Order: sequence, then C-alpha cells, then structure tokens
Amino acid sequence: MKTYHLPADAKNAHKIISGQVWAEVKTRAQHGKPTAVTVGDMPKSRAIENKFHAQIADIAAHIGGDLADREDAKRILISAFRIDTRLDLADEWATFGDVKMGRGLRGEVVLLGAQSRHFPAKLAHAFVTWLESFGAQAGVRFKETHSGT
Repeated sequence: MKTYHLPADAKNAHKIISGQVWAEVKTRAQHGKPTAVTVGDMPKSRAIENKFHAQIADIAAHIGGDLADREDAKRILISAFRIDTRLDLADEWATFGDVKMGRGLRGEVVLLGAQSRHFPAKLAHAFVTWLESFGAQAGVRFKETHSGT
C-alpha cells in the first residue's frame, strides 16, 4: 500500500493526483485489482509525537504530584488541552466523540476517549504549542533536545 502526501495548494495536489495516483489506480484496475483511495487529514509525524512526549516528561519531572507519572500526566494534560481548545479545534475534537469517565474492573476511575496516538497533525502541533504555554506558566524548563516542529 502506498500513501501520497498531497500539498495544501490545489494546483500541485491536482498534478500528483492526475499523474502518479491515477497511473497507479489505472494499472491496478487494468489488472483487475480493486483499489481503495482514502482522503483525510495529514497524519502526525513521529517527530512531533516524540516532541510532545518529551515535553510531557519534562512537565512530569518538574511538577510532580498527580503529574509525576508520565502516562497519568499525558492523560491529565490531554484532558486539560481538550477543554482549553474545544472551541478553536472543534472539528478535530469532533472525531473523538465525547470523553467519558468509566469505572474500571478494580473500581478505579478510567478516562475514556481522546488518545494522542489518534491525533491528526493539526491537533498534535496544537498540543505541542499548548504544552509549551502550560510549561512556561508552570516554570518548566524544557530540554533543548526536543525536536519535531
């Protein structure tokens, strides 16, 4: 399976679709192979994912408390990020549905809903920016080695 990442400008996107994509679809059709074409948001990059995970680790180390555990911190921070950006990023958040709290098998409270692994690129980049702002307000010094933006 091959994925084509199309540019945001219509003229160049059309060139790729009518050239490379059409050539591949046509060849498959001539050989009797059905083909699926999916159109959607650009996925987040591994670099941006690494960046927000590193930021979360820095925040967890600096603030501690309920944020001391990185996985707990990630869930808590995503929850706050969603609340803070629910209007500005409404279309992106709509794909996740409602976030609910549920009872786990051992009586614990479990947050059900948004997971960072499902973030599209726009949401992932916004999360990095939000984490930078949150961290700055909390006095977090992010490590210089973060990359991905």
